[in-house]
Amino acid sequence: MFTGPASARLRSTALRVTTAAEAAARDRGAVCAGTDAFDLMLRAGSAAAEVILRDHADRLAHGVAIFAGAGNNGGDAYVVAAQLARMGVSVRVHDGPPPRTADAQRAAALAAPMLVHGAPTGRERLVVDGLLGTGHHGALRESVAAGCARIALARDGGAVVVALDLPSGLDATNGEIADGSVAAHLTVCFGTIKRGLVLQRAHAGRIVVVDIGLEAFADRPGAVDDDAWGWADAPRLHRMIPPIAWNAHKGDRGRLGLAGGANGMAGAIVLACRAALASGAGLVHAIVDEPSVAPVQMLVPQALAHVWSASPGLSEPPDAPRYDALVIGPGLGRERGSTLFLQQLLERHRGLPLVLDADALWHAADAANAQGTAPALTLRRWTRDAAAVVCTPHPGEFARLLGRSLPAQWEERAALLRDFAVRAHCTMLLKGAPTLVATPDAQPLWCVPHGTPLLATGGSGDCLSGIIGTLLAQGMSARDAAVLGASVHGLAAERASAAVHPRGGTLEHVLEALPAAWQQLASPPGRAPHIVAVLAAVS
Repeated sequence: MFTGPASARLRSTALRVTTAAEAAARDRGAVCAGTDAFDLMLRAGSAAAEVILRDHADRLAHGVAIFAGAGNNGGDAYVVAAQLARMGVSVRVHDGPPPRTADAQRAAALAAPMLVHGAPTGRERLVVDGLLGTGHHGALRESVAAGCARIALARDGGAVVVALDLPSGLDATNGEIADGSVAAHLTVCFGTIKRGLVLQRAHAGRIVVVDIGLEAFADRPGAVDDDAWGWADAPRLHRMIPPIAWNAHKGDRGRLGLAGGANGMAGAIVLACRAALASGAGLVHAIVDEPSVAPVQMLVPQALAHVWSASPGLSEPPDAPRYDALVIGPGLGRERGSTLFLQQLLERHRGLPLVLDADALWHAADAANAQGTAPALTLRRWTRDAAAVVCTPHPGEFARLLGRSLPAQWEERAALLRDFAVRAHCTMLLKGAPTLVATPDAQPLWCVPHGTPLLATGGSGDCLSGIIGTLLAQGMSARDAAVLGASVHGLAAERASAAVHPRGGTLEHVLEALPAAWQQLASPPGRAPHIVAVLAAVS
């Protein structure tokens, strides 16, 4: 077995997913450290103009319509307008409320000699939305709603809409979309990616995060004392992938045991095995109910199939296979025999890295209810000797572990997830869009924004368990395996969705896309200067 990169590497290079308050705190931190606030605005607007010129040059022949608000987001828009005009682009700024902040007024004054003011002509093929920034929440004011209506008209006419920091009317913190807000084709995000964008990716379009000079205050932990989520994009994920030596043998690539597959549920363990093999596992052992042995061997010939026994007090056979990590849950079932088998596995393999999924989590909640204790404490007792533990509930399973329904607000969900991870002393991965990862050390959560409706189907979680289990078997920490596993799972779905419609796509397409997703992370594309991260558009 081999060991992956140091776990600290992910934390030290994380991007930040910020609320409105957390984003403002980073701006203030940079300014207090000596960066001029107007310099931040100049860099933001200049970087956005550069993205427009590079990615949408074919849209500029008929000019650009700029919608600038009264606040600093409007100031960013005036800088964009000035930079485009300097490059010979005809720029028309829609008249709205005059700038009210000193920096926005300064930007508007500098741009004024190069601009034409007035309503869009209707011929523009690109429109810049700079009406509202991260400070907005609630309904749109009348003047802003009127501007959004004009942007919507231009979009309906075929124009590309570019939003600055986030589409006007999208709440940066909770993702709520005000009536009248217009979806963007491209959002250029300044310094950090705003939480509302990952909660509403379809409304944001393609997201490009640009460097505006926040320096240490943008993404280094400890620079700002808050709970901003972490996000590892492709280049950062690339540095996490455990290497496979050119002369590695199957034992070096990790021995993974996958336990489940009760009678009638062989498919769950088959999917988990296939995902593990497509993620680099050297040896995959399927530990299944006897009727599931034949389907597993037929559908996954590379896997070794073993019959599990639920006989009380059964000891470990002398020739039992050795595992580097163990996944328990896919298709395990909820019968008495499954309960005994689960308990035996945990007892026999104390100290082994674990993934607990699906029915294993159901059994944890059931045992806790029977004993009158909290499921978090049951999990902590079950896994107290494990080297690493990742639990992967979907929202329904997590609600059962909590004994209550999940709140609609993501801030509350995040707090519950982090608290549960601390009490259970497990890494908790809450599946969804986005997926959240909480660690037992009470550090800020990790966010995985990747995925498509192709993953909203039975068996998707089994694939994820196989991927994470493989990474644990290859020596990764629980947190890093959860973040990397969920990311590549979501990227594979995005690649598959580019080729098939969700109504015609299945998990087969996701599994087929896994090798390409791993290659995408292994060889991330280069980026232009000032580009910090890119998140592809979803439909």
